[in-house]
Amino acid sequence: MFKTIGIKDVPNCTVPREEHIKRTNSQKKSSDNFLQSVKDLSGNYSIFNDLDCGAKLPDTVPFASNPKWADLPFGATNTCRNASCGALQSAVVINYFNSIASPSSKIFFELTPSVSSIIDTLVENGYRSWKLENKPGTMSTPAATLDAIQERFPDDEEVQTCTSLDEVFQKFGSPSGVGTNFFWLDNVIKLFSLEDKLEIGKDTRITSVGKLFQNLARGIVVPIRVENSVYLGNPNLKGGHYVTWFAVKDGNAVIVDTAMEKNCGIYTIPVSQVLEAITSGPGMSVVWNVEPAVSVLSTLTINQFFS
Repeated sequence: MFKTIGIKDVPNCTVPREEHIKRTNSQKKSSDNFLQSVKDLSGNYSIFNDLDCGAKLPDTVPFASNPKWADLPFGATNTCRNASCGALQSAVVINYFNSIASPSSKIFFELTPSVSSIIDTLVENGYRSWKLENKPGTMSTPAATLDAIQERFPDDEEVQTCTSLDEVFQKFGSPSGVGTNFFWLDNVIKLFSLEDKLEIGKDTRITSVGKLFQNLARGIVVPIRVENSVYLGNPNLKGGHYVTWFAVKDGNAVIVDTAMEKNCGIYTIPVSQVLEAITSGPGMSVVWNVEPAVSVLSTLTINQFFS
């Protein structure tokens, strides 16, 4: 009896140091290449004015404010209401996968997971990063415990001599959220692509504006990370946010945003603004390529699965 493949099968975030370095370098290279691609446009965004293409918008959007999970903790710090956009973005992407999947894919893959199961897997598998407010060093344990903190800083005598969490917090500050690890969605894409050789941070990323619009023209969604200050047009709104680019119409990007309940989850802004929002953070231009998963899910047959 076969077991369906689903979100529960996303691997743990922790990988050997060599693989971590490789992924980090791939992330930087992909980011730099996409930034250069935007610079090469020289501000000429009028070329997108006549475009009208993209994926069909979803019937429902999982909002961060949903009382089912809004006030639940999102890892060691903060709540799902304020910090779970990475998990909710992946819920949007998996829902899209379900919409394009072949009948056979729906037999072999679990394409309708609950949002709660996505949140739980992300947190439990170490993709929710956090740190102590006044101490350098990122952690990813699901909860802030004395054992976890002391294990993270084995050579720090001041940490090792603490006898309680309260003492740690008094000395180094409370837990502060760093964000959802970029490689969470890379691993989701790889899982649904059935391709072990897919390189995280390389084969799961888009590195040019041309490829981004090529995917949209084929009806393939493009998950992205944006800087809030540019994306929302307010310099006082700091930090990043994970959303999914579904379409382009008359020079505007049509975005599915799980924080935009007042707009039914749909946010429309100029293409120029969203490209700037992607590339505003230094080394933080993250544009995912879900095509490897789409290629498999949209065409998979029973014979192919067992071959």
